Amino acid sequence: MEIISFGGKKIIQSIVPGWQSWVPRLLDEILANRDNMEHSHKIMGRWENSYLPVDSVPTIRKPMRYARDLGKAELKISSAILFEPLPFSKKTHPPFWFNLGLPGAQTGVHDHVSLSVLSAVTYLSCEENSGNLFFVSEGEEDFEICPEVGKLLLFDPSMKHGVRENFSGSERVSFAFNLFPFPLPAEFL
Repeated sequence: MEIISFGGKKIIQSIVPGWQSWVPRLLDEILANRDNMEHSHKIMGRWENSYLPVDSVPTIRKPMRYARDLGKAELKISSAILFEPLPFSKKTHPPFWFNLGLPGAQTGVHDHVSLSVLSAVTYLSCEENSGNLFFVSEGEEDFEICPEVGKLLLFDPSMKHGVRENFSGSERVSFAFNLFPFPLPAEFL
């Protein structure tokens, strides 16, 4: 595990324990349910976020629990894992999603500031040159992190970030999610 400071905020980089068993299982769950995925929006010809209900991908609980526990231990942030859309939100998708990036795919700069206290991404399938995650901050050079299967990145949801173009010959698959304040505020219930 490594804690990196960038733009006055912290990024935790860690390998999720046991990734050799849960990553293949999660990829199998995604593959078995790929035709049932719902998508948010297209950017540059590809679906940006792809969603499945937690019952279709129960293995996601492993990296999400690890991220929650890591945030509490290292950043002193207590958070809750939510598997369903927020009841007051206009969004109909859960606060976790998959990014499926074929060769040539990239993701523009964005943040996740929607009531969450931590954001995370875990890599499930990636080859060399499949597109680094990068963070941007005013007055600083971009900070890049190379994807690696089983790696989890945990960061402040307000941090601006994106994904470089996938120059590999295969699809990059990642799983991203947000964690929410614990205890949950009244407006969440």
